[in-house]
Amino acid sequence: YLRFLWIWSLVLGLLATVQPARAARPPSVVYFPTTGHHLDEPFLSFWRAHGGLRILGYPLSEAHERNGLLVQYFERARLEALPECAGNPACPVQLTRIAALLTTGRNDPPFKPLALDAPPPTPLRRFFPETGHFLANGFLRFWLRNGGLPVFGYPISEEFTEVDPETGQPVTVQYFERARFSWHPEALGTLWEVQLARLGAELAARDGVETAPVPRQPGVPDYDPALFPRAFRLPVLMYHDIGEPADRYRIPLWRLEQQLDWLLANGYVTISLEQAFEALLADGPLPERAVVITFDDGPRSQLAAARALAARNMTATFFVLPGRSALGAAELRELRSMGHEIGSHSMTHRAMTRFDDGAVRWEAETSRRTLESWLGEPVRFFAYPGGDWNPRVASIVSTTGYFGAMAAWGGTRWTREKRWVEPRVEIDGRISLDRFAWYVERF
Repeated sequence: YLRFLWIWSLVLGLLATVQPARAARPPSVVYFPTTGHHLDEPFLSFWRAHGGLRILGYPLSEAHERNGLLVQYFERARLEALPECAGNPACPVQLTRIAALLTTGRNDPPFKPLALDAPPPTPLRRFFPETGHFLANGFLRFWLRNGGLPVFGYPISEEFTEVDPETGQPVTVQYFERARFSWHPEALGTLWEVQLARLGAELAARDGVETAPVPRQPGVPDYDPALFPRAFRLPVLMYHDIGEPADRYRIPLWRLEQQLDWLLANGYVTISLEQAFEALLADGPLPERAVVITFDDGPRSQLAAARALAARNMTATFFVLPGRSALGAAELRELRSMGHEIGSHSMTHRAMTRFDDGAVRWEAETSRRTLESWLGEPVRFFAYPGGDWNPRVASIVSTTGYFGAMAAWGGTRWTREKRWVEPRVEIDGRISLDRFAWYVERF
């Protein structure tokens, strides 16, 4: 877990301080000094589009022909294409059914298909008659957020406990056609709550693949996400109070639940701001119909919203003012236990553009440090109180220990240039469901 946090912190730290000049045309091949291997087309584009380092991992070999296919091994996967596809980004690529290969012959109870009439899916549990297995709770949420069927395949086991070969410790796992998930409750609500086994490395060893580092080809750059343009549409919904009567900043719980059910019925997947910023800055995975839900100010009524979300296997980010919000340390720990994310909304909720530089820094730093002392973990994101910011304020906030910051308005278009003022969509507590759908799908 600490190793993964170090990788994520390093990537974001580099991006915060160094923005290499973007090439007129992104490279078609890059080099990874960590493992000493290149990544070329058609695998480069596929790797970037399907989770990059966190999901597929570093390349462990060069691309080469094997059994009539062009293949390349990665820490957690193997990619395949037709041999004539070398260098062609338009060629189709697929992932080897790596876990299915490595578990061939396993007949212990978790791998035996369940002979059931398929029960109706719920937000917390789905049955896959194709393989006869369930997928539920945190594993289901991770599967949906990080690639689903095209990346991981169907489940080929139930959840069960086995000894992790790398750590020697028992861990809750589930196998899929192309992956093994393991659950890490110490990282609840972060990108590392569910981790992927290094099955690509295991298959490379079994296949006797040459993994020794190779010299860099002349003129090939090190991989850096900043070499590739990245922007996307992402609705980030902004709520405040929960209750009656409805007004601009207060939404009845039934109406919020109606909106959540609409999102589920229309295939939307809630992601954390951590995953959104990873997608923007580090080629992380982004579901096709991703949405982020945020709540500002921290009134106690938001606990009801948090529970409504959890009942639907959905998560949100709560921006609070430590010592001023009704949600205190105990309540925030309860939110974290549901998998929700906590961010800072300053100390006083005063207009930050009216402060001098020192006061802006105090508002951002003190609130972050206070929340971190309550939670015992990093607080990564900041939301400007009242949506009040200017370039000076955003520049100061960018130096106070956060990974990104949110404005209050601005639409749905995310770009790297707006990292410290990414936009949100305000949801008025009185709007109709049709209007809500318009904001999510067309705003």
